[in-house]
Amino acid sequence: MTNAVSLQLTPENRRFDVVFWDFDGTMARTENLHVAAWQRAVSHVGIPFPRHAFAAAATDDDRQLLADLFARYQLQYDDALIYRWCRAKQQILVDMLRLTPVIYPGVAETVRQLASLGIEQAVVTNTWRENVTSALAAANLGDVIQTIIDKEDVLRTKPDPEPYHIAMARLQQPPRRCLAIEDSPTGIKSAVKAGLFVVAIAHPHSPAARREGSWSQGAPVVSDIREIVDFLSDSGR
Repeated sequence: MTNAVSLQLTPENRRFDVVFWDFDGTMARTENLHVAAWQRAVSHVGIPFPRHAFAAAATDDDRQLLADLFARYQLQYDDALIYRWCRAKQQILVDMLRLTPVIYPGVAETVRQLASLGIEQAVVTNTWRENVTSALAAANLGDVIQTIIDKEDVLRTKPDPEPYHIAMARLQQPPRRCLAIEDSPTGIKSAVKAGLFVVAIAHPHSPAARREGSWSQGAPVVSDIREIVDFLSDSGR
């Protein structure tokens, strides 16, 4: 990692004006919390759902994940039931987020450094807004992020590009001036479809760090989030 680029960054030589952060797995270590919250929420059903049934809980839409799971176990459900169970899981998760430090090392430092350099920042996520605001508030970052695009803002979640299209429209920025940070194939697909430059983050010991093959789809991969500043200048990576 080098800070030389950031120290020389000016509005004239910077490559990007906006950084879009994914949330789960990128800003925050939440994968295990999503799984635990789902297991607790469905425990009264009496069916021993295996842990791997919720493996994609941090990246997939709650409603679709639960509907697929009910169908797999041939359980009767309707939209109202799905909504009630999603809200039950959500409340459990928010309580966990408020009590458990989840922001990855280096993230808070990087967010504040980018803000000091005049870079606008937004969170673009498939999760619920309350998850993001709870974690950001606990990390004292609520005043730095300009806007949050969450599943409640869109008709189609990632990998559809709609979340990023809305984010760019909200900040009035074209794709060429925006950098997206993602940790999953789902998020990378969304950002690439929206025309953005993407950096993939694989925090040490995170699910992304254990992935094999071409999961980053050609995007550069960093293991220390502080390396992001090296991509911001025309003279950077």
